[in-house]
Amino acid sequence: MVRLFDSTFVLGTVLVVIALGIAVAAAMRADLPLVGTGVGGLIAVAVIGMAGCAVAGISQAPAAGWTSPAIVAGSVLGIVAPVVIVAGVFGWTGVLQPITQLLPSQPDTLAPARAATVALGGLIGVKWFIAATMAAFAR
Repeated sequence: MVRLFDSTFVLGTVLVVIALGIAVAAAMRADLPLVGTGVGGLIAVAVIGMAGCAVAGISQAPAAGWTSPAIVAGSVLGIVAPVVIVAGVFGWTGVLQPITQLLPSQPDTLAPARAATVALGGLIGVKWFIAATMAAFAR
């Protein structure tokens, strides 16, 4: 079981912080250094977020049991994430419309990639919180 101060959990947390930083920057700016436009930011957040989950998150499943409520919740969020990513890359506004309704900007002016980046950042944050809670209470 991963603990809060294990090297794997710390590395995963660093990757999550980087992914969330890019998500915030992509939501606030039209063009980012190194990753470019909204779709580039979305893909960068996706790749770094998945790396963080692979390093620190999924390793807890065998020890906790695949039917643990925290593992099931994290798995469901992990299944939703690729749907959000694909919707942002291909501009599927129907999938992203519920997300844009929650954001303070005008839903019609928000690009699908930006909405997906914000949603993916939220999913990554929630998944990290689940993993941190599990690591904090690890025996």
